[in-house]
Amino acid sequence: MSIRPIDLNGMVQNTSELSTTKSQEDQKPLVQQDFATTEMKQEAEVSTTTIREQDNVAENDTDAEGGDGTGYEGNRNRKQTPKKKTEKMGDGSVKVKPKHPHFNMSV
Repeated sequence: MSIRPIDLNGMVQNTSELSTTKSQEDQKPLVQQDFATTEMKQEAEVSTTTIREQDNVAENDTDAEGGDGTGYEGNRNRKQTPKKKTEKMGDGSVKVKPKHPHFNMSV
């Protein structure tokens, strides 16, 4: 049996590159959060300045309760009662107050 030296295949890492990579990985969540915040702000600005098309409610023939869309008809055939006329009452009278009397305080 012959004994020969052990061959090691390895690589020595550059420590400056390793520290840069680690700092980038540490900052990655913060950068992603900042990016998401910026995107949300831009979307909010765009949504306040753009016109969006909305569904026309009058064209929508579906009703939650199955009606025909005319609304509440419970008082439709009810006889109208004449409104009572109320007499307008005045607001009262306006009186002009006299000017402030002269105040003299002597000791």
